[in-house]
Amino acid sequence: MSDAPFTLDEYDRKLLYLLDRDSGLGLNKLAKSIKRSKQFTLFRLKRFESEGVITHYTAIVDMVKLGFFSFRIYVRFQHTTREELNKIAEELKKEENIWTITIMHGKWDLAIFLGAKRIEEIHTIWDAFKLRHQKNIEAYNFSLYAPIYNFNRTFFTQGNQEKITRVYGESKPEEIDGADWKIIREYAPNVRRSTLQMSKILRMSPETVGRRIRKLEKKKIICGYKLGLDIHKLGYVSYRVDLELSSTHRNAELFEYCRMHKNIYQVQKTIGGADFEIEVIVRDLGELLAIIEDIKTRFKGIVKNAAYFSYSTYSLLNYVPD
Repeated sequence: MSDAPFTLDEYDRKLLYLLDRDSGLGLNKLAKSIKRSKQFTLFRLKRFESEGVITHYTAIVDMVKLGFFSFRIYVRFQHTTREELNKIAEELKKEENIWTITIMHGKWDLAIFLGAKRIEEIHTIWDAFKLRHQKNIEAYNFSLYAPIYNFNRTFFTQGNQEKITRVYGESKPEEIDGADWKIIREYAPNVRRSTLQMSKILRMSPETVGRRIRKLEKKKIICGYKLGLDIHKLGYVSYRVDLELSSTHRNAELFEYCRMHKNIYQVQKTIGGADFEIEVIVRDLGELLAIIEDIKTRFKGIVKNAAYFSYSTYSLLNYVPD
């Protein structure tokens, strides 16, 4: 198989743009939006999937609205091979409270995103992890991970495209029942399943499933829909950039710069992390460094330093934005 990047044409770009705004869009709407037949549109979607460009269609679930604290742990290991790191990631998948696991390059080796309704649950998970791996843990960073501002990605588009913002972790908890929970667990990892398919799995009527999903959307518990993309297949790489600031008085302006930037798709606020954290998708390191230099120039006197590191593999991706 060729290592050459997957080549996108006009219709591919339109489809990816539409799906990253709303990964649950039906075939009829997609076909109408790109002004092609349903058969043509379905063929393009299946090709994306078979080539591994599209990996999943997910809902962004605001777990903070469901009463969870959301945390991120960065870990750097010593005396640990890549194979051993993969085994650690597989081991962590068994923990119900762990939502996302990412293997990284650079400053950190592993990012773990987890949540719990009681802080003692976090202690239990972390203490058990340290008990198993303490001798190999060189350093770690523990952060409260919210709120998160996720934008639809436009790095693959031509010209200026509208960007929307999906907000996670900014509001108070909402009440849901057991049926809602079942729907969230089944629906969030694959939002392109029909209500009929969901009804058979959940043993509810299609009308009930559809009504409850709409209610979860109205409450902003489901706060958006996004596309799982293997950006490496498109010839891109993702970086996280941590900005150290001397002042916060231009944060609103910095946020707007990031929201409108074609290569930036997320801003996250943390307690325990960097002053200002962004997610960037670029062709190569040179393009990343040019973006960082532009930020430093535009916000001279505000941005003291910038550190960057990259993501390699998502071993698990549930609920929260990446």
